[in-house]
Amino acid sequence: MSRNNEVGSRFVSVIREQGAKNNGFEMTQAKVTAVNPVALSYNSTPITGNIVLSGCLQTVTVLEDAIDSEPEVSQSFKDALKELISGIKLSVDDSVVVQRVGNTFYVIGKVNP
Repeated sequence: MSRNNEVGSRFVSVIREQGAKNNGFEMTQAKVTAVNPVALSYNSTPITGNIVLSGCLQTVTVLEDAIDSEPEVSQSFKDALKELISGIKLSVDDSVVVQRVGNTFYVIGKVNP
C-alpha cells in the first residue's frame, strides 16, 4: 500500500471513530406530539426542547396562507399546490426521521405512511 493510501485510510478511520463517539445514536423514528412548539415522542420519551427542524419542514399554515392570498390563481390550482406541500407540513401523529446528537434532536424529514 502506498504511503498516501495508508494516510488516507487512517484519516477515514479517525473520522469514523470521532463521528461515532460524538453522535452515539443511530437515526430513528419519532412521533410528532405537538406542532406549536414542536414536541416529539422519542423511544416513548416526551421531547419538548432542543428540536431542530430540517429547513424544508413547516409547522404552520404560512404556505397555505400565501397560496390562498394569490388573487390570480384558480382554486383548483391552489388546491393542487396545497396537496403538493402537504409532504413538508408537520402534523400531530406524523412519523419523522430523527438524528439525535447529544441532547439535540434533528428532524430530518417525514416518513411516508
